[in-house]
Amino acid sequence: MNEMRLWNTPAKGIAMLFVGALFCGQVMAQVEVKRSFPSGKRITAFDNTTFCTAFLSDGSLFTLRDIPVVDLRDIDQIVFNPTGSSLALRRGKKDICIYSFRDRNKKLFELKDKRKGLKDRRNLEFVLPGEAGAELMKDASKGDIVSITMCYGADARNFIVSNSLGEIIVYDTKEYLPQAYIQGKAPATVLAMSSNNYFIAAGTGKNIDVWNFQTKQLRTSIPMTGMVTGMEFSADASQLAVVTDDSRLTILDTKNWDKVDIFDKIGGKLSCPSFHPEGKYVSVVKDDNAIVIMNLKNSAVEQTLDEAVGGVAGNRFFINKQNSDVFMISNRQKDLVFWDANGLNPFFGKLMSKEVDAKMNEWVKMMQGESMEDYAIRVNDETRLKQQQLFAQEVATELAGDRISIENPFVGDYDASKSMLNIGFHSLPSISLEVPADEAGDFKDSKNLKFDNAVYVLNDKDEFELAYVEVRNETTNKVYIYDNIGRTKLTALEADDNFVPLEVMQQASREEIQLKEIKEAVIEEKKQDKLITENTQIDVKTEVVPGVDADGNKILNYKVGYQYEVINKEFSAKEDFPSGGYNIERSNAAMSLMKIIKNAFEGDFAKYLSEGKQVKVIITGSADASPIRGRIAYGGQYGEYTDEPYYKDGNLDNITVTKASGITSNEQLALMRAAGVKNYIEKNVATLENTRNEYEYHVEVAKERGGEFRKINVEFVIMDAFPVK
Repeated sequence: MNEMRLWNTPAKGIAMLFVGALFCGQVMAQVEVKRSFPSGKRITAFDNTTFCTAFLSDGSLFTLRDIPVVDLRDIDQIVFNPTGSSLALRRGKKDICIYSFRDRNKKLFELKDKRKGLKDRRNLEFVLPGEAGAELMKDASKGDIVSITMCYGADARNFIVSNSLGEIIVYDTKEYLPQAYIQGKAPATVLAMSSNNYFIAAGTGKNIDVWNFQTKQLRTSIPMTGMVTGMEFSADASQLAVVTDDSRLTILDTKNWDKVDIFDKIGGKLSCPSFHPEGKYVSVVKDDNAIVIMNLKNSAVEQTLDEAVGGVAGNRFFINKQNSDVFMISNRQKDLVFWDANGLNPFFGKLMSKEVDAKMNEWVKMMQGESMEDYAIRVNDETRLKQQQLFAQEVATELAGDRISIENPFVGDYDASKSMLNIGFHSLPSISLEVPADEAGDFKDSKNLKFDNAVYVLNDKDEFELAYVEVRNETTNKVYIYDNIGRTKLTALEADDNFVPLEVMQQASREEIQLKEIKEAVIEEKKQDKLITENTQIDVKTEVVPGVDADGNKILNYKVGYQYEVINKEFSAKEDFPSGGYNIERSNAAMSLMKIIKNAFEGDFAKYLSEGKQVKVIITGSADASPIRGRIAYGGQYGEYTDEPYYKDGNLDNITVTKASGITSNEQLALMRAAGVKNYIEKNVATLENTRNEYEYHVEVAKERGGEFRKINVEFVIMDAFPVK
């Protein structure tokens, strides 16, 4: 089936990403058409993943270039499995079916409800909009059970369906068997599931019911001013965007479910809210003939894309995580349109927080040779705040770049009563310089002003402000200093959500030292046994990551990472996996890493792994670019995988490895190496037997050949590991 891979551009480095966005995006901040795919069909609905797209036309399903997916003619709704392997099809009163996206007309599953006695449950109050809603109400009044809407979880592990009985049914995506039934007071006409698997949001008329996905209990119920017509969670699950039929776009904070922003001046009929992947923008379709992009940091319209001909059925932001390119897809009457959204300014506050956190995590660690007394003087609550402010100014200044050079500075008014001269800019907030009255006349031409040693901060609107700059008047060669450091609000650092107590950071730092001691002991043992040499390099790391639980409470998660690589390809076949190998027991390097994990989690780190503790295990398997000629036999010792969700280059995809298929690609080979790690952990690490473990596979395939590219990375995220005061 048609798998769309539009743009294979090289991965950007951080510097290129920042500079390109800053100096082009800051000035233009535009979303522009990248490519359109004309169709001979009238497009009435569509859905997509990063690389796959399909659309409906008068009840028939097609992919790009009008290639049919199935021969059905009565489809009401389509939803892509996020891996791109299949689509869910809803067809009136008929059972929902799952069809392959690769093979035409291949039905994979049919969701039949085999429960008895359900037709007697007809006493629910509900209102479904439009002619289709009237028909569903008519069917429901007869006792027929009708599916109303559906959605997938972001990780492709769950499929959610609402029906006319007011139920929300949760299915797995391996066999599409029901896992849970959630009974609401009214049928949900709109569904959305958060990416962290905390919540199912259900639009029921003029109300949103938020269900805790883990407990299946009602978290909260939120009244709205109009009928809910569309919802979407942000990529980080921190916000929910809702559109209602009274022309309102409402943004909800998922920690407390407060309405943090209401846009009621957009006007028109609004539909299809979609968050930018970074969460700074949200788009909506207006009156089926325009796409409005809102900036959530300044609560203003960032851009309006007019589609005068009409027929816009939807729009959606999406990201290719391999190179961080952001796009938006929409439609015209007979076109699918892909927009380049990289011109929108980045979410600078998020970028800065990430960089500052990384720098602080290193700064808080005891330096080699540093005494406890010196460490206590260097690292304490007071010095931590100062250092964090310095890092924030440093990172903000790096992000801003040589911004003044594109700002067209100009000389403004002079306030003689305060001896202050105003210097204005194109987009930066103006600054005031203290200039004696007898020198004010020297500032006639801004071209004679030179700005040196600029320091920037970010304000509440995610915009840069000057905190310090030296202004030299080249006419007189006099220097005037603008210094607002210390008086400028450091917005990104004052959010309590990201605050980690110093004692917790120091505890993690001490435990990283313990982890390194465990590592060194295992490495020495393996070297004595002549299983590895110094060419096998193993790294371990700890980090405390703030988060929020499903009840909105702040939690502190513990990230413990393990990684190895064999740096000399001449030693890789002996110390690591042989070419084409995936059996973990045949890799001395991988088994050394497993021994470190076992010793750590059954030793010093066991205190974090109490019964029922939630642990996310992210395993990355790697392979080099050596071609696989023919087929590598697979014995099935790590299980069989059919359309298994996994991440390749950061993008969610699907993969199949069975005894029958064997291994024919490097992606499959890398996955089996990761599967071997999971198998070892499940069988050998006793303290993880009673925790609630969620495994996530990632795969990396190098562009180069060589055994040094066969490596393993394992990251454990222990949820709610530390008490929060």
